Amino acid sequence: MTSTPASVESAPAPDRRTVVVGGGLAGLAAAAALADAGLPVTLLESRRRVGGRAASFEDPLGGGLVDACQHVAMGCCTNFLDLCRRAGLEGELRRDRTLWFIGPDGDRAACTPSRMLPAPLHLAPLLLGMRHFSLRERCILALGMIRLAGSATAASGARQTALEWLRDAGQPERVIRLFWQPVLESALGESIDLVGVASARKVLVDGFLAHRDAADLLVPLAPLGQLFGERLAGWLAGRGVEMRTASAASAVERAPTGLVTAVACGGERLPCAALIVALPWRHAARLLPDIVPEADERLAGSPITAVHLWFDRDAIDLPHAVLVGRVSQWVFRSEGPAGEAGHCQVVISASRGLLNDDRERLVETVVGELRAVFPRVREARLLQAKVVTDPTAVLSVRPGVEAVRPPARTTVPNLFLAGDWTATGWPSTMEGAVRSGRLAAAAAARSLGTDTAPLVADLPRGPLVRLLTGAD
Repeated sequence: MTSTPASVESAPAPDRRTVVVGGGLAGLAAAAALADAGLPVTLLESRRRVGGRAASFEDPLGGGLVDACQHVAMGCCTNFLDLCRRAGLEGELRRDRTLWFIGPDGDRAACTPSRMLPAPLHLAPLLLGMRHFSLRERCILALGMIRLAGSATAASGARQTALEWLRDAGQPERVIRLFWQPVLESALGESIDLVGVASARKVLVDGFLAHRDAADLLVPLAPLGQLFGERLAGWLAGRGVEMRTASAASAVERAPTGLVTAVACGGERLPCAALIVALPWRHAARLLPDIVPEADERLAGSPITAVHLWFDRDAIDLPHAVLVGRVSQWVFRSEGPAGEAGHCQVVISASRGLLNDDRERLVETVVGELRAVFPRVREARLLQAKVVTDPTAVLSVRPGVEAVRPPARTTVPNLFLAGDWTATGWPSTMEGAVRSGRLAAAAAARSLGTDTAPLVADLPRGPLVRLLTGAD
């Protein structure tokens, strides 16, 4: 049904209630922002627990919860961290300032940005710590960073992939394979021969160069199912948000004017003055076929695979590590009882067609790679393994994707979109999800005659970074 301009006041919802469909981080952030604005909110989630892709499953050996895939934030994720702080979850995030790289020969490099040098010079110790590169390669890498950060072509969103740009910029294949590929693919969740150069520049500038704290890793200390599915949900309920789990929205009712009037859920009709749909894009398209852009090659997903391993002892002696030049990309040692029980997980981004989708071979390969670099794993006995793949874990940020990422506002005055796939200016991350929810909530609140708090500002850029990156 097409819509015609109309005022939201004509919608039959005297309590100005907003319905949020979808209980992932985008929907939860939207609900929090609306509650802050004093608006009544009902959140619908089809699963039994909110949290979306930030989910956990039951540990088959030790009991308790294990995250389906390791989620981490970075110091540059200002809105995600603000939501965690306000919900009392900040203490459940361990801040790792040192990034561990394990090179092709097994050499370990503890790369720690300086707290004394101004940005972007704070990265000098990190680069010097990468012993798997020669001094010449480290200099070439540093020059490549400077060139990418200052590239007007990359900043403009040119239809060029990151790999094409890096090769044109003279980055050696070894530097690409052992630095750019693991860093960019982990941050963006997509292969560097597919991601746009603008997204690669975004990661470099905001995630590394902009501020001394930007590259810090924020690792959850508790299972995501507890952090978001229980504690964040409980915090929202305490602020008056009506949380309905196991409740899927089946249809959206619209008046002849085009305005949304209600949401159908399990045979019940929920009147609303505004609606925020915070679902993955394919689910949103099924609910709103005339609103959400049709998924084509520019709006596609990228898979991420987590290989869960249970050994008979605690076998990983680092909190995390980037495994360079291997099938395995990141390894994370589980925290708490799960870690003590010998659980760890290896995360592999852009995993489509990985080892011809042979799971047994994948487990053998990953275990072999861990045994090559972790002495304790050589002595440990593998008790169980589980491979978890999400085929559309993140939005594939290919060249041209920004043209089809929709904004929060739609052609219907009281209907809004949220999700890390919408136009946030960020890749498909937890930060992007939270920003999308807050943007949608702000638009919905304005349509109802009130305001929400603005987005939390990015980390401030020092004069050297502003000079390097220009006015963007």
